[in-house]
Amino acid sequence: MIEFLIKKVIILLLFIQIQNVYAQQSVKLLTFNVWQEGTSVSNGINKIRDVIVEVNPDIVCFTEVRNYKNKDWTTKIVNKLSSQGYVYERGYIGGDVSIISKFPIKSSELIYNGEGSIAKFNINVNGKPIVVGCAHLDYTNYACYLPRGYYGGSPSWNMIDDGDDNPKPITDIEELLLYNLNSSRDEQINAFLNSVKNEVNPIILMGDFNEPSHLDWTERTSEMFDHNGVVINWHSTYTLFENGFVDSFREYFPNEVLNPGITWPSKVHGKKSTSWIPKSDERDRIDFIFYKGYGVKTVYASLVGPKESYAFDKIVTSNTSRENFIGSQLDWPSDHKAVLVTIIID
Repeated sequence: MIEFLIKKVIILLLFIQIQNVYAQQSVKLLTFNVWQEGTSVSNGINKIRDVIVEVNPDIVCFTEVRNYKNKDWTTKIVNKLSSQGYVYERGYIGGDVSIISKFPIKSSELIYNGEGSIAKFNINVNGKPIVVGCAHLDYTNYACYLPRGYYGGSPSWNMIDDGDDNPKPITDIEELLLYNLNSSRDEQINAFLNSVKNEVNPIILMGDFNEPSHLDWTERTSEMFDHNGVVINWHSTYTLFENGFVDSFREYFPNEVLNPGITWPSKVHGKKSTSWIPKSDERDRIDFIFYKGYGVKTVYASLVGPKESYAFDKIVTSNTSRENFIGSQLDWPSDHKAVLVTIIID
């Protein structure tokens, strides 16, 4: 009798385990700054379409969506993809961000609109409801330029001259943090967090943050990429971390030295340098996919786009040997690289 009961328990546990495996849902997420809707390059919207076809993501967050001349850009890219056999729903509620999704978009809300924007979408992933935030944070007071010897938009974007026509770094942490908070990025992040404070379903927040990660400006990287000794908890990512969000790229690639994950500034097809500070190395990871929720885990992460970036106004491919790349041979249409992450949801 006891042996019979033990066998029943074992069979039941195996059944539960099998059910859990089959219940897991895989979702491919892509965040993609499309640089003024692709208008900065020749035939840009078709180049953006080709990126989506190459990656075949489930959900895409687009930033720098301007809807020039009141034309609905998100519908245009959905139609471009449809002509190639890729079917997506359109999600746009305002601001300069939008999404496309293979899963049904149930509702949407504009969380913040000003210098950049954040929108929130409720999506049904085969019966599993999730919340997806798409963010383009304020680009002003770009404080990570100060340690590199350049202003970050206030009072200008010019070099801080040391008197010999060389950059003069500012490395005081308090000064950097105060300068950073003069942007609207903190208000935007707080607005999003407030909008999801009672959420019980998994939450995704992705987009162009226009700010680095506290997980990248560490002791180990303090003399890399012209950090000039600075170790700092950049506000936006650190605030998300304190509120239980996980940086999916860093979850998959925890070593910031071996896998810096540089997304800015990218080489662009048919264009000259995209660098803003030509006498420094401004390479950084400023495009992110965060998540929060029980049963969510990152199972793959990759950069999308070329291996080439700009440092000291020259094309470089250093610090890329350990990275995953998709679409590195495509005619790249943006000054940002995109980020792809695959998550599973229990």
